Amino acid sequence: MTHTLLCLREYVPEGNIFELKQTGKTEVLREITDRARTLSILPDDRATSDVFNQLLKREQLGSTGIVNGIAIPHCKTDLIHPDMSILIGYSSLGIEFEAHDGNPVFLIFTVLTRKKSGTIHLAALAAISRMISKYGLSTHISDYLKPEAIRRIIDECEYEI
Repeated sequence: MTHTLLCLREYVPEGNIFELKQTGKTEVLREITDRARTLSILPDDRATSDVFNQLLKREQLGSTGIVNGIAIPHCKTDLIHPDMSILIGYSSLGIEFEAHDGNPVFLIFTVLTRKKSGTIHLAALAAISRMISKYGLSTHISDYLKPEAIRRIIDECEYEI
């Protein structure tokens, strides 16, 4: 079996790390999809609305707010360009995200992939989970609520898939 490296930095260009202004789940998901539209990850308003609705529908299945202030909303859609994009929003105020531990979320990794992108979607979720563990994001989250700190760990993360 051949292994390749998934380098998160390839999917998180500079504009994809940003401060979130909203504090509610629905509003934050709208803010994230609007950002994707501004960055031309989503081509138009219809695509932006569709992806927003897909993220909401995924959240209805169960919150992607894991524990200790982190959420990883995700969906597959053929409306994005390129094949995968990861947007990282941070909030020093905290976001009511209905996380499993009942606490607010401060760091949101949103993974958008094309439907026919194979297993890269799962690989990205696994890479983010490994990064959270490796850098102790969930226990030292306040250290990572600035773009420079997030960029540093994203640039260092390479995982075999």
